[in-house]
Amino acid sequence: MFSRRQFLAACIAGLTGLVTWRFIGSSDENAIIAVLQKRLDYLLLDDNGLHAFARDLVAQRVISRNKLRMLDVAGPVYMQLPIASYRNALTHAVRHGEERIVSLYLLSSDFFLNGADETRLVRYHGYYDPIRNLHSNSNPFARPITS
Repeated sequence: MFSRRQFLAACIAGLTGLVTWRFIGSSDENAIIAVLQKRLDYLLLDDNGLHAFARDLVAQRVISRNKLRMLDVAGPVYMQLPIASYRNALTHAVRHGEERIVSLYLLSSDFFLNGADETRLVRYHGYYDPIRNLHSNSNPFARPITS
């Protein structure tokens, strides 16, 4: 029979093993995809576009790899957090990172080019960078001039 100390030690060891296992299996791309699927659940998102955007965003190093991996480790808990919770500095920082990811994805997709139509499939076109891409298609808010 276990004593309380042995039971507590076994629980801590099991929890440590679980967190370590999730950290080893985590990836930056999965965290980005989870954020997009959580925050944009009302849109139809192209699955291949999500993966391509996640790869491009990781390559740009806009968000820290450690933050993304920790977000992926906390995946089941993260998915249960309500979107509108800004009660402390941690949730405020998570929401700020989410907004950066979602904004970059929407700007990099055809969402605004299609008039922000929520019924259409949102397709990823390429990483949005207005400094490097100076052609007219790089601004999703630009409208053609009609006479």
